[in-house]
Amino acid sequence: MRADDQRVGLAAEAFSFGYPMVCAVRQIIRAAEEGIGPIRPVGFNTFAHQTDPPGPLSPFLNVNPDVLFSMAQVDLGPGPAVLRVPPAPGRYHVLAFYDPWLNVFAYLGTRTDTRTGGGNGNGRGHEVLLVPPGGDADLDADAGTGSGSRLVIEAPARVFSIVARFAFRGPQDLPAVRALQDQLTLSPLDPDARRPEGPPDRSKQVCDDLRFWEELRTWMRAFPPPPMEGEYARRFEALGLLADPSPYIDPDPTLAWSLRTGLRTGRDELERLADAGRRTNLGWASTLHEADYNLDRFGPGVRDDRAWEIPDRAQARIARALAARRPLGIVHAYEETAAHCAVDLEGHHLTGAHDYRLRLRPPPVDSFWTLTMYDEPDGYLVDNPLGRYSISSLDDLVHEPDGSIPVLIQSEPPRPEALSQSSSVPSGPQGPSASALRPVSTPRSTSAAGAAGAGAAGTANWLPAAGGDFRLVLRMYCPGEEVLRGAYSPPAIHRLD
Repeated sequence: MRADDQRVGLAAEAFSFGYPMVCAVRQIIRAAEEGIGPIRPVGFNTFAHQTDPPGPLSPFLNVNPDVLFSMAQVDLGPGPAVLRVPPAPGRYHVLAFYDPWLNVFAYLGTRTDTRTGGGNGNGRGHEVLLVPPGGDADLDADAGTGSGSRLVIEAPARVFSIVARFAFRGPQDLPAVRALQDQLTLSPLDPDARRPEGPPDRSKQVCDDLRFWEELRTWMRAFPPPPMEGEYARRFEALGLLADPSPYIDPDPTLAWSLRTGLRTGRDELERLADAGRRTNLGWASTLHEADYNLDRFGPGVRDDRAWEIPDRAQARIARALAARRPLGIVHAYEETAAHCAVDLEGHHLTGAHDYRLRLRPPPVDSFWTLTMYDEPDGYLVDNPLGRYSISSLDDLVHEPDGSIPVLIQSEPPRPEALSQSSSVPSGPQGPSASALRPVSTPRSTSAAGAAGAGAAGTANWLPAAGGDFRLVLRMYCPGEEVLRGAYSPPAIHRLD
């Protein structure tokens, strides 16, 4: 056994611990200096926006085609900043605040406004004072804002990200969303404050295969983990992660070997865990508790509730590392949750070679839901003649008299009689009982009123499928308690041919 094998195991553990922060800070730097996909670089303390909906050629995978994103990389090193959020009554929106360890430490938006009775829920905007760690959290929020708002958010680190999401309803709604994005601003409380510097970055001083470790060492000093994680982080002193100056510029050969080997081991283990999959119900896998790794930082809108906290810190660290694989971050399920499905009732993979039907009982939500089609295994949106990548509760869908929605899932346009075939879908846990179909007023219902009516309904409820393998994602925004308790699950998907 090599004398440094013990350090290999320690390095693998340190990789899993530090991977979320390295990913998060790398993205902060990249977003500020290079931009991300359609979101252009604007530096720090300024919002950049996605102004056009994503399509099949989007640089992002698994994108949501029903929201537009805005991002700001924030540096409070020069001092407090004023965040202005425009009023958006009647429109789902959220601002999620991510610290360098990928913890969501605050939310602003539809859910928080509705439940507190303030802000945009009453048609007003927000003016928020963002205070650096150790700053004066009692600082008068009116100072420099010209507003009576008194919301102050003390950030856990001087550098963090804000990711905003705005729902929209079709191309005709885009100008309204872009107008809201333009009103989303950050400005220094002190107009004479120095320019923000962003995170320190000295990784170019080391060889490429030790870059991760130099970044982790540098950024752990700049952005320490939460105090409850401090003792755990000190375990990595033997790897040089607590040293200053850097031990990686001219490293000890055995230490360098341990770090390189440990990184590969830790990365392979993370891939194994990611590929392990989730538990399923009727083919659907839930993301209900994927974001419950934040055990320490509870700002506005974040529930300090054990029901939304992974009790074991070791498991929470693994969950955080898995979440770091998502480029725009994830949010708690009480803000937005999703269910994924790639198989039919019989357990066979969904494919464009067959036609399917989903008799969807609309999920109970306080905002809206969407059902999106992705190709497999990549996760791109699927090109189709309608330019339709999802259907949602914001659409004019055809409902059954019992309230369920018969969704047609196939690569070719449905035949006029397609919707009337829903009587072949059985009742029970796999789907609501079949019923007669007839077109009526909104929400539209259906009956066997003829091929023309059924054809129109089929087009309205048609979700175009990929030609090859595909999967569906049901997203639920501001989900109701039935969803949050795990009592709601989408029905199974039935193959029709």
